This record gives sequence, C-alpha cells and structure tokens, in this order.
Amino acid sequence: MKRSIILFWKGLTGIIAATANWFTVILGMKDESKYGKFIRRVVVGSFALIMLLLAGSALSSCINHIYYRYLANSYYNSSGYVGQYLSRNATYYSQEYQTDGYVETRDGKKTIKDIHWIAKPLGDDSLVCYSNGDARGYFNMLTGELAIKPQYKHAWVFSDGLASVDDNGWIKFIDANGNVAIDLKIPYIAGAEGYVFHNGHCVLHSNRRDKFGMIDKHGNWVMKADYDRIQPVDTFWIASKGGKQCVISKNMTVVLPFIDAVLWVSDNGISAEMADHTLRKYDLQGNIVDTFLISSVENMIYETDELRYLKTNNGEDEGNLIGETEDLNPSPVHKTARCKRYEAASGWYGLMSPDGKVLTNPNYSDIIAIGYDLYLCKNGSMSGEVLNGKGIKVK
Repeated sequence: MKRSIILFWKGLTGIIAATANWFTVILGMKDESKYGKFIRRVVVGSFALIMLLLAGSALSSCINHIYYRYLANSYYNSSGYVGQYLSRNATYYSQEYQTDGYVETRDGKKTIKDIHWIAKPLGDDSLVCYSNGDARGYFNMLTGELAIKPQYKHAWVFSDGLASVDDNGWIKFIDANGNVAIDLKIPYIAGAEGYVFHNGHCVLHSNRRDKFGMIDKHGNWVMKADYDRIQPVDTFWIASKGGKQCVISKNMTVVLPFIDAVLWVSDNGISAEMADHTLRKYDLQGNIVDTFLISSVENMIYETDELRYLKTNNGEDEGNLIGETEDLNPSPVHKTARCKRYEAASGWYGLMSPDGKVLTNPNYSDIIAIGYDLYLCKNGSMSGEVLNGKGIKVK
C-alpha cells in the first residue's frame, strides 16, 4: 500500500512538473534570468496548488459518495426526502410525519409508493416489512420490488427465513413466498409483540397469553408454554417461572438451572442478583466463579462538632496588607469514618471494616456515617437503624 502511494505521488508530481514546463515554454519563460526563474516558480507553484485543490475536491466527493451510499444510515435527496440505504439497488425515501414514502431503485424507478413506515429484517433475510396505512406487506430490499402484497393487519420482520403475521386474527408464520409454514392455531392478542426467531427458535405465547414457550422453525414446541417470560440474550435464553430464573443455551440445554435470582448474560459470564441483594458470578458454562461479588467500595465522610473559621486578607489599593477579617459563618470540619461501605447489587449497600471484612449483608438502600464509628443504615426513605463499627445495632 505504501509503495503504491509513493508511485502515485511521483507520477502526479511528474505530470504537474511536465505541464508547468510546457506552460513556461508557451509563455516564453525558458530563459535563465532571475526574472524568468521567478516567473517559472510562480507558475509552477500556482499550477501545483490548483491541481492539489482539484485532487482534494475529487477525493472528498468520492469519500462523501461512499459514506452516504454505503455507510450512512440516512441522507437527504434534492426533494428534501431522507434516504435510507437498503442495498446497492434500492433506497427508501421518506419525510418525517409524512405517509408518502417510496422505494427507488438504482435506475431512478419508484417501485413502491405511499409507504408509512418500514422495518428491516434480521440476519441474512432480505424482505422488508412495510405498511401502507391499511395493511402490511413485504418488499425485497435487494431489488426494491414487491414480494408479498399488503394484506395483513399486523406483521413482523423476517428472521431465519420466516415472518409472523396476523392472518384474520390468527398468528401464522410465512416464508419468503407468502406461503404459510407454521400454523399452531394461536390467536393474535392485542399488545403481543416479538414473534421473531433467534438462533432457530421463537418465543410464542399460549392461547390465553398468560404463559410463554418456544417453537423451532418446524413449528414444534421445544419448550412448552408454561413460563412467565422468556427473553433472548445473544446466543442464550433467560426463562422466568414462579419468581425464579434459569439460563438456556441456543441448543436448548440448561446452562444454569432455576435459582431465586435476577439473571443477566454478558460476554464474560452470567451475573445473578440474589434475593438478599448479593451478587454471584458464573461462567458461560454455569460454573460458579464468585459467590459474593462486590461492585464498589468507598470511604464515608462524617460531620464533626469542630468548626472551621475562614479568614480573608484585607489590603489597600496599593496592595499593602492591613489586616484580616474572620468569617462570621464557620463551616463544620469533615473527617473520614473508620469503616467503609460497599455496593453489591445496584443501589444496595453493606458495611465493611477497614481491613475489608464484610460486617453486614447489602440490605440497605444507603449508609451514612454520623460519627467516627457510627453509621445510619437506611432501609428506605423513612426508616433505618444505627450500627456501630462491628455491625451491631445501637439501641
């Protein structure tokens, strides 16, 4: 790459020099006098500057074209419509709060008009869900052409080759040709959302929508609809039932069995907020890593009976010091308390000794030092208790 840039630059400067030399011949500046040399430098420098400006302008235009065509999510066309890039062959144009959006192909043809909104598919699917205000259908983002005409009152995005639709009050899954692939006789219930496949499985509610389960791409129930909630997280699922949660992998194996905790999954493991507000950490295979995870530790400051009087120096206009004035509103002196407070689950605190020993569980919404070794531990906004430096309640 470096060699190519060097060769390009040498070629460009050679062309500039040859062109400038040609101009000097035309203008009669081949003589070697001081005047001729000066004129030649001015002409060569000016021409080089012009060429550099032109090259910079061309490069900027090229970068802008690439950015707005392939990298930017939206841009404006000459009519004031916001363009949303779909593919190299199709762009969606719309105006805010307007219902006359349209799809335009690369050759300038408007293939679909009067679009209210669109929803792009997940993964490698290419059919975009859109609404014309009366019904929902799909068009191909690679060609800009209509794929499935608007005929559904409710419809969701394509994922793993399937999309769910409300077909006369029944939730069905269709393929890219509009053919029904899965029909489990599940009624559409107002407010129900999220019929999308993740890792080959889709969360689906029961007939009464009081429980949830999961189906595969063939419509088989891989988890019966008897869970309170099922949430996809990356390549895992977090299932809730009876106040407990578990973690399930994409191949439907239990990674972490049901425990009385709130779970969340990240790239580096599974975190569990227990019922007593303590934190635990598991790896992505469900093995315990830390049984008592602490988020942060901090010192506490308390207000003493000692007062600090501030003094102000008084001086003449010439800058000579003539005296001091003592502040009539002294401020209390603050000092660091003996113990620290730690945070486990977000917003829950416990008391810790100076050497790092945990004195109380994180049962308190706040801990405030009220003396060198006395602490107000709040259970809520209106209640609390005072503990000493050993974590014992002071009566």
